[in-house]
Amino acid sequence: MKVSITDIRSRCAAIFRAAGVSAPDAEIITEVLLETEMRGVFTHGFHRVPYYINCLQKGGIQPRSELTIVQDTPSRALADGEGGLGIILSYKAMQLAIEKAKKTGVGIVQLRGSHHFGAAGYYTGMCADEGLCGMAMSNGDVLVAATGSRERTIGNNPFSFAAPAGKYGKMVYDIAMSYSSDKKIIQMAKEGKPCPAGWIIDKDGNDTTDPAEYEKGGVLLPFGGYKGYGMAMMVETLAAALSGAAMTRDVHAWNVNPDQNGNVGHFFMAMDVTVPDFAARMEAMITEIKASEKAAGATEIFYPGEIEARKQAACLKDGMVDVADETLEAMAETEKSLHIK
Repeated sequence: MKVSITDIRSRCAAIFRAAGVSAPDAEIITEVLLETEMRGVFTHGFHRVPYYINCLQKGGIQPRSELTIVQDTPSRALADGEGGLGIILSYKAMQLAIEKAKKTGVGIVQLRGSHHFGAAGYYTGMCADEGLCGMAMSNGDVLVAATGSRERTIGNNPFSFAAPAGKYGKMVYDIAMSYSSDKKIIQMAKEGKPCPAGWIIDKDGNDTTDPAEYEKGGVLLPFGGYKGYGMAMMVETLAAALSGAAMTRDVHAWNVNPDQNGNVGHFFMAMDVTVPDFAARMEAMITEIKASEKAAGATEIFYPGEIEARKQAACLKDGMVDVADETLEAMAETEKSLHIK
């Protein structure tokens, strides 16, 4: 359903304020979720609101935790989120990384004691908006099989890279490590549709195209086989092993254990652009790629983040955003539970 950006922004902020989040922090998480929704990444937009509120109410997430700096140097910091909302903590962590990068050329902030941080591309986009390159990544609860394993071994650890792109705005690459999200697999099972080969294995480690096997103990497979698995290990190392956060099976899933501190780890990096003609070089690279010969059936070649940017621009032009009916209904139930009229 198409809803007013102004109205949904007001509703979302009111929900988080009612759950004990400060007004400034409620604005931060609302803006992150709103932009994510406008960019068409519905799985990480307003759909998540009831889950975050549930964790706040059950005590697994603390509503007013701050970014506590544990170690600090001119170009690097280690912070502890003390069980706060991952989106708010991550926003502040990337702000700090950007500040450091503008002073020293590179800013790195590692964060532990956090929770689910939403869409990784939002934080790298913050860097690109400031004329910097950015990286963001997070570990999470185990969902993906290591190459050669038949059980859930490592998180579907998201990774994002973004860079300013001159007239094209910004290039934003944002991925997780499995071929498909578990939500898409579950939805296919509900609709009685098969999933492509190579997406999941059943509980015995056999390849299957039956998505119903996933909820019977099946496991997601990493994209590109050992390549995706290796990427997941890289993220686990930078986001968790180096920050002191929980690793692999010690991570508490925020939507499974809402009463426990997830102790998720994140990694943020901002890098200053020192090449004077960087914007022109990015434009030239993207222009060349978009002008390459198209494959059969392709109507256009997109650079990473272009489709999402077009969706966001359309929403801002119309002042409306498309939110799933079930998401609006869930938000209404949350408002009711918080006694919001």
